[in-house]
Amino acid sequence: MRELTLLETGYLAGGLILCLIMPLLMTFRGPHHPAARKRSMKIVWTGQLLLAVAGLAVLWSAQLTPYAVTIGFGSYVACTIALLRWTSRGRASGEA
Repeated sequence: MRELTLLETGYLAGGLILCLIMPLLMTFRGPHHPAARKRSMKIVWTGQLLLAVAGLAVLWSAQLTPYAVTIGFGSYVACTIALLRWTSRGRASGEA
């Protein structure tokens, strides 16, 4: 394993803090209906997986770091927005 720069360490720390957002959203705003909850959990796990792959790319290669961070954080934000839309649609229809 290679030695990380301060910026790369900051990327990993930011990713760790960011990975708490969707589980907390599920706790406070998540649907209570089992079928809707299963769909929401798929969105959460997809975001977590993409962010974990970005973190592994940061650890693996210095050349891939900027691309991995951009794609990882961007996809995580997109999954968070999808989760918010999914949960707000469920609340609007009275499902949650």
